[in-house]
Amino acid sequence: MKDVGREEKEVFAAYIARNRLKRSEQRDVILDVFLRSERHLSVDDLLHLVQKKRPDVGRTTVYRTLKLLQDAGLASELELGGQSVFEREYKRQHHDHFICKSCGEIFEFVSPEIEQLQDDIAAEIGFTIEGHRHQIYGTCRECAARPPRAAVRR
Repeated sequence: MKDVGREEKEVFAAYIARNRLKRSEQRDVILDVFLRSERHLSVDDLLHLVQKKRPDVGRTTVYRTLKLLQDAGLASELELGGQSVFEREYKRQHHDHFICKSCGEIFEFVSPEIEQLQDDIAAEIGFTIEGHRHQIYGTCRECAARPPRAAVRR
């Protein structure tokens, strides 16, 4: 089996050691499952995947490990409709998100033109950009193609 995320695992191990935290098999499994996923994951999504390998891992352990992954620069958190989802962050190109309000699907995109436009506007007003996140909400193709549901009568 391919060693997924070898560099990220080294970064996490160094972060754990540097901060005098305990290295655990549970954290290692959570990191491995997170790195193997290609999706944006909620705590519960990741918990479900982790428990297939380690049924003894609880929600609190997953949540705390995700926070450590964020602090180590390996994960970032997106707030979507009152729920947090996490994605891989380490050495990833900056990207933004289209989010379907109907099904919750997240589509990533990269636009050098948008990046340049915001840099130009910031320069015009003397603003120093330290970071940003575009989250554009709407309806995906599949949801737009579905016929509307009839109103339920009571």
